[in-house]
Amino acid sequence: MRCATGVRGKGGLTVLSGWIPKRRLDALRETLDARFHGRYWLDARVPSADELAEVPSLVRYPGWLKPYVPLVKSYGVPRYGEFDPALPFAFAYLLLFGAMFGDVGHGAAILLLSLGLARRLGRMVWIGVAAGAVSMLFGLFYGSVFGYENILSPLWLSPMHDPVRVLTIAVAFGVGFIVFTLLVNARNKWTSGRIGAALFDSTGLAGLAFYLGAVGVLASLAGAADVARPASLLAGLGIAGVAAFKWHEARAGLGERILVTLIETLEAAINLFSNTLSFMRVAAFSLNHVALALAVFTLAHGLDATGRGITLVLGNIVIIVLEGGIVAIQALRLMYYEGFSRFFSGDGREFVPLRITSQQTNG
Repeated sequence: MRCATGVRGKGGLTVLSGWIPKRRLDALRETLDARFHGRYWLDARVPSADELAEVPSLVRYPGWLKPYVPLVKSYGVPRYGEFDPALPFAFAYLLLFGAMFGDVGHGAAILLLSLGLARRLGRMVWIGVAAGAVSMLFGLFYGSVFGYENILSPLWLSPMHDPVRVLTIAVAFGVGFIVFTLLVNARNKWTSGRIGAALFDSTGLAGLAFYLGAVGVLASLAGAADVARPASLLAGLGIAGVAAFKWHEARAGLGERILVTLIETLEAAINLFSNTLSFMRVAAFSLNHVALALAVFTLAHGLDATGRGITLVLGNIVIIVLEGGIVAIQALRLMYYEGFSRFFSGDGREFVPLRITSQQTNG
């Protein structure tokens, strides 16, 4: 809420203009009354549509979510009224990390290492603790302990013995994630007053309709469902809406307008599916985890007892440090490039309250 305040004082009139959270407006009035006893004028109003880009964002997070905020802010600050991705980021990041690095022993090592480095890591230690815990959980799902798969029975599936299922689940998660980003993007466009883009752009509801329809067609071809006809209709209506919007938005001659519409519509369709296929790396890294463990076991198998023990210890350290770091980066990459880039502008300004302190001098 925008506020303009006039304060009568010695030497003339002072005018202050700025932004204040709506819930703090009554407290501001009480403060001004106590200080100036009615000798002020306060004008408060809701920002107009053309002022929204200037409005700072007041972002507050619960304590357990704050460790993830620096990772979100490294991409940017949400605009005023824009969807804040901190909560889904934390949930999806940990889920992806655990799925790609699921092992009870390796997860426990990450958890304990994070706690051991608590003073150096500060608040970020809780990301390591949570990542280790989720890795242990997926290790139980996969039945993996330091790469051994004959100690525990998997509660869900074994990536090594069922790679096709792992790949299918990874792609299905990617579909759900892309659908979520399209819905959020449509919401952001709608709240910012861009109704046409929210409804008909490739990252709006029309793009979502095309994407869901195309996924339904592919699922029907794979034999997973029998929805080919309604899915084809939905995809056709969606891509037609996107093409119409691109045509309307293009400002060029007839030939160039046709070319631009075709290229941008085709690009939108290709991007949706290339982004979805990026989630295949979740399955790839879960299989890679198994492959690295097998490589370590193979090297250790031909050695004597001492060499075998040293190889197993060093091999697991390499897996934890090298693959753990790569998986952490890949999960972050999926969040940034397949998620944030689709709906998060990141060019907002964080609200910083004005604080005035008075100093008294003697003499």
